[in-house]
Amino acid sequence: MVRCLFNRLHTALAVVLVMVSVSVVNVANGQETAVRRTTLLVEDISKSIDFYQRLGLTPWYEKISQDTDDGGVIGANDLPLTADPKMGRIVIMRGNDDRIGLIGLLGYERPPLANARGNLMGLGVGDIIIMVETDDINFVYNRLQETGARFHTPPERFEVSNPDGSVRDTGYRMFVYDPDGHLIEVSEPTERDPG
Repeated sequence: MVRCLFNRLHTALAVVLVMVSVSVVNVANGQETAVRRTTLLVEDISKSIDFYQRLGLTPWYEKISQDTDDGGVIGANDLPLTADPKMGRIVIMRGNDDRIGLIGLLGYERPPLANARGNLMGLGVGDIIIMVETDDINFVYNRLQETGARFHTPPERFEVSNPDGSVRDTGYRMFVYDPDGHLIEVSEPTERDPG
């Protein structure tokens, strides 16, 4: 039986398209800002949907557009794409919240986009790491193994210390690549300092 894996979904950083909403106070300048969605450009949107469903996310929104539609292909007029696609599809995946921590999967066809990354086997400047939390990392690990996902590390124990050396957080985490080479950190916290 598939169980709800996510009590919390946190996006580690924003990529490509980030939609910003007002909800969290930015102490530096008093401005309220929140990261709502990170959108990833993907080659095979069906593979990506399957991967993120195995992480515990569910499709929340979907739109397909063609160059003949009023307004054209989704985002094609706004983004510096590596091709002139004739069709686009966006699927927004969500955890337990439909306003924050969303991951958008954006794919283009006819022609597909060229990969803008040179080295898909290592990380460098401009790459991203998305972090998600789950309540059962072993369940997620087993589900991803079924797809032949490429893991950087299997689930292993972690500990994060405060500046004074005391333990702040503990749990288990693993690093896995999605079908397009984006690195995903999956974490299952076991203890967390309330501060």
